[in-house]
Amino acid sequence: MNYKMEELIPVVTWLAKKYTSNESSSVTYEKAQQLMGAVIYCIRMSTAGHSGEVLSYAEKLSAMEAYKAGYEILLKKVSDTMELYHSILNYFDDYQNRCLSDTVLKGIPEFFKWYNARFNPQDTILTLDYPVTIDMSQYQGINAIYIYLKCIEKEQCYLKLHKRTAVIDILEKYDLEYRDMIDNICSPVMQYYST
Repeated sequence: MNYKMEELIPVVTWLAKKYTSNESSSVTYEKAQQLMGAVIYCIRMSTAGHSGEVLSYAEKLSAMEAYKAGYEILLKKVSDTMELYHSILNYFDDYQNRCLSDTVLKGIPEFFKWYNARFNPQDTILTLDYPVTIDMSQYQGINAIYIYLKCIEKEQCYLKLHKRTAVIDILEKYDLEYRDMIDNICSPVMQYYST
């Protein structure tokens, strides 16, 4: 992203007017920072594309064009992430682990309920308490949720390779209180089958 501040400010001003329903372009400093974050997030989406590939045309776009292109990519990513989530729900099993259950069955729907793609797309909203096997700190917003769900999808597919009773038996041997643990439940199962 090689846009200068003077190229970004008009986009933020335009977005601020949308935020205030064209009544004003004046917003608090904190809100202006949030809107700048939204503009940068969408511009990054336009230069990286939906699946992360670098788009060659993006360098030729004005900041406003890049923002609008990124916003469209963002909306598609939200739709695809919702589709992924509903697909996972078809075979999801929490193996009686509350952290996994709460994060996937309660937290993710709350994300979709409160996610604001227009004015705060960079907000991940959730803490994603159930840990996955990759470092999630570099991801934000819908990108974080998409990557997180891809990890959950892989875990669920791996765990489905084994009988549910065997998975629960392994988890109970790992920790009798595994139902309340805030650890990744796939790791002990993978470790068990790799030895």
